[in-house]
Amino acid sequence: MTVITLSRELGSGGDRIATLVAERLGLGLVDRERLHRAALAAGVSEAALIELEYSAEQTLVAQILKSLRSVPPTPIEERERMAFVPPLTSPLAGIFSPVLPPAGIAIAELVKMLNQVIEERAKEGNVLFLGQGTQVLLREHPGALHVRIVAPLECRIAKIQEREGLDKAEALRKIRASDRARAEYVRRFHNARWDDPGLYHLVINTGFVPTSAAVELIVTASQALSAQR
Repeated sequence: MTVITLSRELGSGGDRIATLVAERLGLGLVDRERLHRAALAAGVSEAALIELEYSAEQTLVAQILKSLRSVPPTPIEERERMAFVPPLTSPLAGIFSPVLPPAGIAIAELVKMLNQVIEERAKEGNVLFLGQGTQVLLREHPGALHVRIVAPLECRIAKIQEREGLDKAEALRKIRASDRARAEYVRRFHNARWDDPGLYHLVINTGFVPTSAAVELIVTASQALSAQR
């Protein structure tokens, strides 16, 4: 039962690598947008989250998990366009409207609930999680492979410039904002450092390792872990 978590820097090509790995291994791909659309399909709303009680939590988790199975993976282009997550005031990308208040209990409860969905999906196996602090959340999950995709800053800037038609300063601002937001999400809700190499089995630098080679490394490592189990 394969489980892979993949964390990536904006502009590192991590989304493309995740998609190719999932296709090679026949894994379901769970990204932030897919998880959030499943939550909306399950009827999550701001009012419901504020009033959410523990007794109702398990039922709602089951509903989101069921919806998650029917939501298709987010296209790479859309994931990359939505890569920036506004920090603190909307750690879940503002998908709920109106935006939840910063530091409110509703945000903490929402993250806790979505984490439960992730944990339940991991138990089913054959899944690749993209982001969402899953490298920490599933750190003790038996047989899970944790991967981080990075790239030199200049390579990331060039990729964002080419893809979005931005000048160098704008691309750099977008990258810095994305890095801060992702690091803050992991720090705030998982009490860990996003860039801690100890969280990962593989850290792959796509400034030096081609996409095809990165995919092969991940597939080989995953298969080796599965065989070891």
